[in-house]
Amino acid sequence: MSLIYKVIFVIIFYMLNLKLLTSLTKIQLAFVIIVPIVVVLFLAIVLYFPISASYRRHHFQVRYYKRVYKVALENDYYLINQFYFKIDSNKLAKVDHIIFGDKYIYVIICKYYEGDLVGKSSDKSLIFISHKGKKCYTDNPIIQSKNLTSKLSSSTGLDVSMLIGITLINDDCKVEVQSESKQFYIIQRKKLPALIKAIESRPVEKINEQQLAKAVQSIAKENKRKK
Repeated sequence: MSLIYKVIFVIIFYMLNLKLLTSLTKIQLAFVIIVPIVVVLFLAIVLYFPISASYRRHHFQVRYYKRVYKVALENDYYLINQFYFKIDSNKLAKVDHIIFGDKYIYVIICKYYEGDLVGKSSDKSLIFISHKGKKCYTDNPIIQSKNLTSKLSSSTGLDVSMLIGITLINDDCKVEVQSESKQFYIIQRKKLPALIKAIESRPVEKINEQQLAKAVQSIAKENKRKK
């Protein structure tokens, strides 16, 4: 039996034994009532943080989707979620979200890190520093994004220069990844709207409606996601 259940059991036990309660002094009665409540509140506070962290870790895709969807909705952009396409006869590649902007197409993959990232965008691996201070190496998501956009371009026939690769990460992950690229980014979820706004403000021509419709159809046609 867990500690919380034991506390609840004790409370119920005392409540059912009214004779015992009525025989107690006011101080004893206050102690019997207050102590279990304090214990329960303490356990709730202690357990809140690990439970909250576990929830964020296991449901981060939903939180990211809400932010991506809001960007697409507010700017009247086309959006495709959970896009799968063939990279060879036996293997599928996945893109979490694709936003069709006025000037670029944003190929978004989502990651969750319980720590911080340090390194260079050209490095095969980045240094991952956990919240407890432990260091290790992890695959560079920017390299993954580059490979993904290249394969997507080959699969759909879209000009790779139209594709912007974005790795979306959790807001509490600090990123110190040196990069001079204007095509591939790793950013926190909260910064996505500002990034897309900045990219869309570049002095380049908009994708015309026919090109955009063709791009959407080309990508939608290649989607191998199971319905």
